[in-house]
Amino acid sequence: MNRFIIVFLFSGIFSFGAMAQSKASAPVEEVLPRSRPKDFPVPPKKDNSLFYIQRNKNTNTIVYDANLLSDGSYDPSKPIDVYWLRYGSTGDRAELSWLQRTFAYGYKAKEDRNVKDSYWATLTAYDGRKIHLEKKDGKPVATMTIKGKYCRLTHIWVYAEETGAWPNVLHVDIHGVDMITGKPYMERINNK
Repeated sequence: MNRFIIVFLFSGIFSFGAMAQSKASAPVEEVLPRSRPKDFPVPPKKDNSLFYIQRNKNTNTIVYDANLLSDGSYDPSKPIDVYWLRYGSTGDRAELSWLQRTFAYGYKAKEDRNVKDSYWATLTAYDGRKIHLEKKDGKPVATMTIKGKYCRLTHIWVYAEETGAWPNVLHVDIHGVDMITGKPYMERINNK
């Protein structure tokens, strides 16, 4: 499926915008129009941090952390802990609502039977590209293909216009770091 569905929360109401994967992408060093502002907050890095999503609507951030058992393995019933960091107000953690988990920022995960203690996950809003939950040097990481490279996913930037009744997602930028070379990569997926 070469479709990208992104959900952009707007005052507690969600909307769907069909997105198609573009052929054009740029190295992360290149600053493209409507990129993530440099002054946006970055969630604190923890041993179980995976990635985060930010939107141009405000600085509130959706954080995805590995949910680990006491032995350090992924929890098979819920391998990712997803929550808000409310930078736009208190900066505190807030749980996602049922609607946000179900239609916007949740995920589905399936055990990778070929690799011990790893999972394939897809975001509710984007089932066109899989995220692999694995371990690197004993630490949990989320990996995916970015610009054709095997990368550790660091964050996703969603840019939408709010000119009508529903936000219109213009593009999504996927950011990561090459797992072999350490080089940063960014791929932009434009709404067609």
